Parts: sequence; C-alpha cells; structure tokens
Amino acid sequence: MFAVVFLLMCFVTGFALVLGLVPRVMQRKILTVAGEKTRNPFFALFPACFLSGTALLTWMVYITGCILRNTSHPLIYADMIVMPVAAIVSLIVIIRARNRVRFRELLRALRPSTSEMVYFALSLSVSVVLMIAGFRVMHGQICIAAPVIEDFSLHVNLIRSFSVWEKVPAQFPYFTDAGINYHFMMDLLAGNLELLGLRIDFAYNVPSILAMTAFFCGVYECFFRLCGKKNFCHVVWLLVMFRSSLGVFSFISENRGNLREAFRTNETYMGTTLNEWWGIYHHNSLLNQRHLIFGYAMAMFVISLFLPYLIRGVSERASLRKRYFGQNAEKESSFRERFASYEREVFLSQAIPRKRSSYLTALFAGVCLGMCGLFSAHSVIAALIMLFVFAWFSSDQTTYLITAAIAVSLSGITTSMCTGSMNQFQIRFLKAWALEDATFGAVLKHFWMLLGLTIPLLVIWFIRTDNVRRIVLAASVVLFAFAFHVQMTPALMQNHKYMLFAIYWFGIQAGIALCSLITLGRKPLSRLLCLVAGLILLIPLTATGIYDFYILLDKCKSEHSYRYDSKPALMEWISENDIDRDTVFLGPDNLISMMNTCGLQNYYGYPGFVFDAGYDVEEREDIKNRILHAKTESELRDAVNECSADYLVVQRRLRLNDARFNEELIAMLYPKVYSQGSGTAQFSVYDLRAEQQ
Repeated sequence: MFAVVFLLMCFVTGFALVLGLVPRVMQRKILTVAGEKTRNPFFALFPACFLSGTALLTWMVYITGCILRNTSHPLIYADMIVMPVAAIVSLIVIIRARNRVRFRELLRALRPSTSEMVYFALSLSVSVVLMIAGFRVMHGQICIAAPVIEDFSLHVNLIRSFSVWEKVPAQFPYFTDAGINYHFMMDLLAGNLELLGLRIDFAYNVPSILAMTAFFCGVYECFFRLCGKKNFCHVVWLLVMFRSSLGVFSFISENRGNLREAFRTNETYMGTTLNEWWGIYHHNSLLNQRHLIFGYAMAMFVISLFLPYLIRGVSERASLRKRYFGQNAEKESSFRERFASYEREVFLSQAIPRKRSSYLTALFAGVCLGMCGLFSAHSVIAALIMLFVFAWFSSDQTTYLITAAIAVSLSGITTSMCTGSMNQFQIRFLKAWALEDATFGAVLKHFWMLLGLTIPLLVIWFIRTDNVRRIVLAASVVLFAFAFHVQMTPALMQNHKYMLFAIYWFGIQAGIALCSLITLGRKPLSRLLCLVAGLILLIPLTATGIYDFYILLDKCKSEHSYRYDSKPALMEWISENDIDRDTVFLGPDNLISMMNTCGLQNYYGYPGFVFDAGYDVEEREDIKNRILHAKTESELRDAVNECSADYLVVQRRLRLNDARFNEELIAMLYPKVYSQGSGTAQFSVYDLRAEQQ
C-alpha cells in the first residue's frame, strides 16, 4: 500500500536529515544536569525522524502539487515524484554520512530497559485509545465523538478536499476562493494518506498516534536531560498525562451530602476556572486539534536539542563566577573591573558557537520549526518563547538567534504563500487573559484552582534545585505569563494553547521534583517514608486529570457519536456529472452535512470558524440571503450573478429554520439536478449555471 510506503519514507527521510545535520541525537552518552549519562537514543531518534521527515515530505508534496495544479491529479503526480526523489536523496545522504554513526552500536543502544518499555507502552496505548475514541469508521459510517464534532466537521471537509478532489492550493472549504487562514498541513497529510489508499480514520489516526507518541518521547528526553535518571520516568508521565488541578476537590466539597450520586450523574470536566467545560486544559484539546499534537511534539523535541547548551552555559558561568568573585579570586582590581572582565569573557565564550555542529543544529531546528508553522503556529511561538529565556544563560547563543531567524522567516514565507488575505495576526497586550475579574487576588485564585498543588511543589522545588532547572521553570512561567498578557490572534481563547504547553512543562518539572523527594532518604526507613510521601502526594496531583480522562472517554462512546456515511450517495452523482475540484456549492451553514464528507467547496458555510479571520463573511451572507429570500425572478437572477457558486444545496434544516426561504421560486427558475429523500427532509441540489426553459 502506497500510504504505508509514504509513512516509511517519512522515517527514512527524517533519519537522513538527522544523520546529516544532528547525528548527536543518536549518541548514547549525553550531557545532563547530573553530568554525562548513558541513555537510550530511541526517545530522541523516534521524534526526530518522524517529525522532521513527515513535515518535509508533506511540504514537498504540497509544493509539487501546487506546481502541477493544472494537471488532472496533482497530488498523485506529486507523490510519484517526491517519494522516489526523497528515497534517492536519503540513500545518498545515509551512504555519505554512514561513518558518523556506528550502526551496530546504535542498534544495541536502542534496546529499552524495563522502565523504558513500560513508559513507551503507556504512551503508545494512551495515544491509540484517545485517537480512535475521537474518530473512527464503523460499518461504513464515519463516527465523530461528541467532544470534537465542531472541529472535525472542518477537518473531515479539508481531508476530503485533498483526498477526493486533490484541491491544491488549499482552500478553506466553508468560504472557498479566499485562501485558507487555518492550520491545514495535518489535514493535508491525512488527505494524502487516504488518497494513497488508507481508510480515512487510519489516515488521520495513524499520524496522530505517531505524533502523540513522539510528544511523550520528547517529554522523556527532556526529563532525562534535567534529571539524569530513568527509573522514575513513569512519575513524570503521570503528571504530564493527568493535569494537576483542584477541580475534583472543589466538586467533592460542593457535593458532600450526595457525593456518590453526584459522581454517577456528572458528565462534565472538573474545574471552576474559565471555560473548563470545553476541556481546554487537558487532552480534549489534542483530541480536537490533531495539528496541535504534531506541533507540541516538534516544540518539545526542538527544546530538548537546546538543553545541552543551557546546561553547559550555566556550568561555564558558574566556573567564571568562581574565578572572578570566589574566595580565591584576585582582589587587586575593583569589583567593577572584575565584573566587566567577567561579562566580557562570558560574551566571548558563549555568544559564538565553537563547533560546526552547533550551526547545523540551528539549521535543523530552525527548519523543523519553520515547517511546523502551518501545522501549529502556536507551538512554534511557544518553543521560541522558551528558547528565548534559555538563550540568556546558554552557551552557543548565536545558535538560538539563527534558529529563531530561520523559523520565523520560513513560517512567514509559507504562511504568506499558502493563506489568503490575512488580517488576523496582531499583537495586543492584555490584563489577565480573558478573566472578567482581573484583580490580583482573582488572578491568584485562578492560578490556584487551575494548577493546584503543583504551585507549592514547584515553589519549593525552585528554592531547592539547581540553576538549570530554575531557568527551565522560569521559561515555563514566562510562557504561561505570555498567554495571560499577549494576544496575537483575534480569537483570544486560542491562548490556551500556550497555557497547555506550559502546563505540560510544569508536569515535567513537578515529576522531577517528586522523583527527588522519592530518592531523598539515605537510610532504608527514611527512603521508605519519602517513597510513601511521594506516592501520597501523587494522588491529589493527578486526581483531576484522571477523572477528566475518564469523562473524555465516556463522552467519546459510540452512543454519543455523530455518524455520517463515509461514502455518501451524493458522491455517485458527482462522479457521473461535470463536477471538478473548482466547482463551488452554496450549501447549508450548519456544522457538518453530506457536503463535508464529500469534500465539496462551499461558497458560504459554517461561519463559526472564521470570525475575525479576514474572510468576507458579511458580504457572502448578504448574497446568500438574497438568493434564498428573493421574491422575484429578477432579484434571484441578480443575486445568483453576484455569487460565484455553481450549485445550490437545500437541506431539511434550511426548510424548517428559515421561514423566508423561497424554494418555489428557485425550483421554478433553476433545474433540480439531484435529490435524496422526500418532503422537508429531501437533500436537493439546484444548478445555478442554467435556467429552466
């Protein structure tokens, strides 16, 4: 199957990129805060190969498809060109760079320990369960879970616009002919995999599962860099997977008298902070927006690449401080002179990279983040914010500057190349995000209810830990503060994506803090007491997240799912008539319909996705209403002439909800070319290109 070959080529291409640019990813001995330690390179190699290779091949297919857009099958031809070229180039790179890595030793190093096997099995299992729960095909029907129906109505439409119609350059299916101001690369990847033979749920779920597993591998890599131990990686996994919050304890407090019944009948996520019912602070966001998983995984991996520079930079600064200000420092010169000499030497030793590999790392990281811009721009910004904080204390500081320059430039180029008229990017400064009460006390209460016991745990950890971990924690806090005080898109609630990434980093650091507590004792009794204390503390730290995960899976049960024919009857009519990828329909403005599963282009669709996104919503809505509400033939003709739609779709919802809808006039003037069902439930298509004689 060509789809499987494409996925394998993603790994091969990624491996060639890693081997050619950042072979240190495959090293067994790496620098951690505890010195050089031996690790399993799999947890860096897997995300490096999958993410970089997938991003590059998907972009190459898209660009090649755009070049061949006037052919009958641009994406198929693009795949036929890109895959062989990628295979040949990757093979050449691997052969030329094969001496950089000893492959036999690498294979031996990839053998996981028991704890690593458990960690990977947990990560993969949760990824599979979540992705399949949210989206699957059963008995020929697409089943979309209730929590994700709104976003997936767009994703299914986009996927099918690529797989059925090979619509490149991409168009926003609800407001076609106006570009696409949306993260569409994950949908392009899924659409291309369906085009190459995978069923739509596999085409979307398989890369999502791999991306989420890559994210957890990145979590492990960062944890190991900051801890130097692997035996307690499961603690970190639990705190990243199940968020800390006081939500479940607030629920217990409010329902003391009837607690069992309250838990039995509850169907909402826990928490009292802003929009908790959306599930925006846990994995419902990842289930809803698969592109966000890919972006988070890329951001986590890139950050792990720069942790050695931070560790080395902090160590070098400590040595220099000892030389200039320690007990054995020369006291002849004044403090000001010694401070100036210290700053000069810090700059000379840390500003300019000393090795060629640092420049290659900057190139690799910058390109990876830049290619990720139309997977998830929020993830790119989140990674750059954290790296900005790292850069002040790291060695090889120019590496950070090069990475940021490449990432921002490439993201800007791809965005301007692929999107339509964009008025959505702007910078505004806020006070306390979207909280109605922005007083200091209200903000502190919000933090306390949102993060729970993570706050005192990390405060104590900040006081007791070393400088590297303090800087990483400070970078997480800066990202969290950025989400609360800076708005870059009109949709303010999108800032929760920065907050969620920061919360994952809080989980990593809280996990390391618990690991330190568990291993604190030196004598058997004290070790046992510390272990018990750590396990007890783990319960309130994960209780809300575990319950939210249960609620999420319950909401995703089949009986709560929305079902649509995977291959609707409308497709047969489309295949038999003169319908091509540029045909535009004026369809219903509901979330999802038969049009979505066919991937048809809609002149005016569901407006909820595009408020303040630069689309001419009001103008299109006015034309649509003039067509639907026309009272005379001349009014109807004039409105149709202004509309670029070729066909009009009429559904039950339109007939029942719009009392002014004049279907009789439309049917009298334009021929009905397709119908399904009867009465008010009839699905009808009218040809606006030809009038009835």
